[in-house]
Amino acid sequence: MHFICRIAIVSFTLSILGLWQPTIAKPGNYAPWESENKPSPWQENLCDSGTSQIFHLYGEVSNPTIFNLQKLKNLQEDLKSQNPSVVTEVTVSFQTGSGSRTETYYGVPLWELINNEKSAGPLKAGNSGQNTKNAFLRQYVLVEATDCYGAIIAIGEIHPNFEAKNVLVAYDKKASDGAVELLTDEGFTRLVVPDDKAGGRYISNIRNILVISAPASPLKPK
Repeated sequence: MHFICRIAIVSFTLSILGLWQPTIAKPGNYAPWESENKPSPWQENLCDSGTSQIFHLYGEVSNPTIFNLQKLKNLQEDLKSQNPSVVTEVTVSFQTGSGSRTETYYGVPLWELINNEKSAGPLKAGNSGQNTKNAFLRQYVLVEATDCYGAIIAIGEIHPNFEAKNVLVAYDKKASDGAVELLTDEGFTRLVVPDDKAGGRYISNIRNILVISAPASPLKPK
């Protein structure tokens, strides 16, 4: 009896000092991802820096979808059949960390990818703000790689009635011998942004393309 009392006193003393804590059952309201069968939010969106085989296209578009190489090639053919003048080839020069590069890329125009009904389009109205005029000019495209590197393209940059920049989601490029080859060293797609002097927005290994609207201004009218 004295021995049991002694243990209880020692345990009580250690718990006061913060040196011992009893083992208790897990409460019923623990986070669901603590279960072995439920991954946490950050595990579901883990940046593994691997080679992309697909990308997700979603956000403020009518038909969110998933693209692989064959689906993207089929879309390019459909777009050409719909409009033979659509630009699917660009030659660009840009600076990288290892020097200047000049490449010819082939792919699908970003504008057609997000707005054409043969793809995920048309665009849907997002957060138009207090003034709804030209609400699409508040929209932008976030392109994200497998390592979570990302960059944005404003809709005004690629809209045919505004800057009309021929930004491509490319899957082929011209090799040094003139042959056309897949982007095997850059994932199956990369973003190509003509007229950008640096290659910071030439994102390779694309995994997500998300169309979003800018939030309402936090400034109050004067």
